Amino acid sequence: MRRMILFSIMLFAVIFLAACTSSEETLIGTTAPNFKLDNTQGGQTTLSEFQGTPVLLFFHMAVG
Repeated sequence: MRRMILFSIMLFAVIFLAACTSSEETLIGTTAPNFKLDNTQGGQTTLSEFQGTPVLLFFHMAVG
């Protein structure tokens, strides 16, 4: 039983670490590509509208 628990924990850790690593390196400090997102007023907003301004993107999964 103890071996099974240890094996399960190790398997979970391997899967978790594999999911968290990226084959592409993170390009911190590089310019993001322009994109459009729906806004709360029913229109669309592009990233280029905020050029020269720091932008924080917050993605929230809607419930329901």
